[in-house]
Amino acid sequence: VPAFAEVYDIGAGSITIEANGDGTAKVTQNENVTDKDDDVAVTGSNAGTSNAVDIINNTDDDLKVTLSDVTITDTKGDAAVSVSGTGDTTIELNGSNTLESSGWHAGLERNEEKDSAGNVVSGKLTIQDEDKNGSLDATGGYGGAGIGGANLKNSGALEITGGTITATGTQDGAGIGGGGSGGDGTVIISGGNITARGGSSDNPNAICGAGIGGGGGYGNATVTITGDAVIEEATGGGGCAGIGNGYYDSKTDITISGNAEVKNAQGGAQGAGIGGGGFGGTGTVTITDNAKVDNATGGEGAAGIGSGVFGNVTVNISGNATVNAEGGANGAGIGGGYASAGDVTIEGGTTVSAAGGVGGGAGIGGGADLEGDEDTRNRVTIRSNGDGSPDVSAVGGAPEPGQDGEDASKGGAAIGSGALIDPDEDAAEADADITIEGKVTISAVAGKDGVAIGANGEEQAFDGLLPGSSIDRRNTDGKDISLPGDKTAEETPAVESANSGRLDALTGLTVTDAAGKAVAYTLTWQDGTVTVKADAAFASLQMTYDALCWLRSHGMQTMLFCTQERTASVSAVELLGVCTQGTTVVWNNDGASSALRVNGADHSTLLK
Repeated sequence: VPAFAEVYDIGAGSITIEANGDGTAKVTQNENVTDKDDDVAVTGSNAGTSNAVDIINNTDDDLKVTLSDVTITDTKGDAAVSVSGTGDTTIELNGSNTLESSGWHAGLERNEEKDSAGNVVSGKLTIQDEDKNGSLDATGGYGGAGIGGANLKNSGALEITGGTITATGTQDGAGIGGGGSGGDGTVIISGGNITARGGSSDNPNAICGAGIGGGGGYGNATVTITGDAVIEEATGGGGCAGIGNGYYDSKTDITISGNAEVKNAQGGAQGAGIGGGGFGGTGTVTITDNAKVDNATGGEGAAGIGSGVFGNVTVNISGNATVNAEGGANGAGIGGGYASAGDVTIEGGTTVSAAGGVGGGAGIGGGADLEGDEDTRNRVTIRSNGDGSPDVSAVGGAPEPGQDGEDASKGGAAIGSGALIDPDEDAAEADADITIEGKVTISAVAGKDGVAIGANGEEQAFDGLLPGSSIDRRNTDGKDISLPGDKTAEETPAVESANSGRLDALTGLTVTDAAGKAVAYTLTWQDGTVTVKADAAFASLQMTYDALCWLRSHGMQTMLFCTQERTASVSAVELLGVCTQGTTVVWNNDGASSALRVNGADHSTLLK
């Protein structure tokens, strides 16, 4: 036990903890002052109190404070626990802790601070649970976040690395993030089990707060969820996203990566499950690595993942991520909210399932009722890459119900555009620029009278897909409406189930001699190593991007090129890292050296 360590009982009085800058803290409680405590622990023995804790760090050292079975319900218009200053602060959770603030304060408050020049100077607040025995339930006062900013305040930088956390905003405060009336939220969650709920109201038209991200009304969101974090629930209040920004012309930047899991993200009315809040939200959602989104559901008028009403949020899904999303009424499963275009890229070994909302939202693509012009288009790209090939299932939303019992719209496209609601005679849906390339597996079921993949009643055809691709198109009754070119035979099915073997040739891979004449080669497969061998003193291997992607998607980790007097190797991941769609690899071996060029650029340093 450190020499000056004491345990402070919050029931005995409010506590102020101020860092000294030498690894110790000055602790004041009532008339008692401890000048040099180097392991500050506050306990409450689960007994409730209205006493508060004020933590101040204006030093360059990290200040650590342990909360152990602390229960605070403030009645004096203060934050139950507040953290301030330019230095970083860490709160360790032991046992069960409950914080409820009053006034305009957050439950556990960390406001952004700026200097006279407008520069952010506040330190980061980290919440951790190293002993894996701690929990925190934090509730804000009027307009306050559960954890983060007070009403009208941006949150400072917040990071949660562990613990069982429940955070609830009040009125328009975020669960975790910004305070009400426009507070921005800057949040990193890299561990723990998290439940976050934005503020709520009995008024169905009220603007509340995001579950994780911005406060209601202009609250921007910068959110990273990574590591082994588990989001049990993130629920947005009215007008705000489950994970994302608040209401009206605010911006979101969300990354979900690592092995993180989002079990349930629910947007409030007009807010996306993950992405934009209501009315004009912009920004980007990135889901990558092995991240998993079990369920993301948009509120009325919003996408499951993407934009709220009249929004413009770009969605990128890659790596080996698994995603399941459903749009709210008039919203796409993944893409645009009401009257919003979708801008979605899905690539690599992803597994994606998306359903458009009732009212003609696309499964993947645009929200309902977006009329087209030359500048308004949905953009959807689905492709394989070095991480593998995507498996995508998309269902277009059902039509908008009409007041006379007749449908007021068509159903949405499975992939493409949302439907117009009660369109004028000459009106056309916003068009769709859809790119599908490489090796893909896609199931697309159109909404009633809509298209499976396309826009304005026209199915888009795709040629040149890699071997083993399958696009299955169905209308809403289950009838197969697939087009020629949607399915391609697997070129070498044995490679799918075997880790070793020999191929006589591979489409897109040729070997030539010094005169440019094709020469015979052998291609052997042993676990993750592919060897191309030519019986020549000089040989040039030429390989297309599609052939490289095919080899990588079947497990290639390293490629060897062997000639009579020379053998060189390259990492598949590093080679793909300098390639783009349509590029050609040229790899020359002679008796003395090897050279590697991609579209004419020298990348010989990759060779070993």
